[in-house]
Amino acid sequence: MFHDNVSLPPDAAGVGEVNEGVMYEFRIPDIPAENVLSGRFRVHAVTSDAMEPTLRGGRDYALLAPVASYEGEGIYLMNIGAGMDLFRVSNVFDGEGGLLLSQEKFREGSHRLSRDKFNALVVGIVVADIKTRDERFLRGEP
Repeated sequence: MFHDNVSLPPDAAGVGEVNEGVMYEFRIPDIPAENVLSGRFRVHAVTSDAMEPTLRGGRDYALLAPVASYEGEGIYLMNIGAGMDLFRVSNVFDGEGGLLLSQEKFREGSHRLSRDKFNALVVGIVVADIKTRDERFLRGEP
């Protein structure tokens, strides 16, 4: 949306900015580092290659928020009986609120679950991917 003469109060930073006095742009406020480092989240080492290339097994980590139910589409850590694994979860428009679980490497092997079954197996939702850039530091080498 374009406006000819838009002026914002000086305390409107973080809400929007005027770009050369013509266009109003929205900006999302920064997330404070304290929120990421809080005790609310857990770091999970990605161990399998099932979510590659999104998350690399043996190299990347996922920052998880513990959840006990479906919180919207995203990547979730599930307790699948034989261990924990990550799945991309999306809605299935089946009239029953079903969910579709898939993994990047095995797209043809998607699984449909009811919300109740999903809620019984879910451990957490991925809120951030942690990509390893220099493994030496994580291994304590330098």
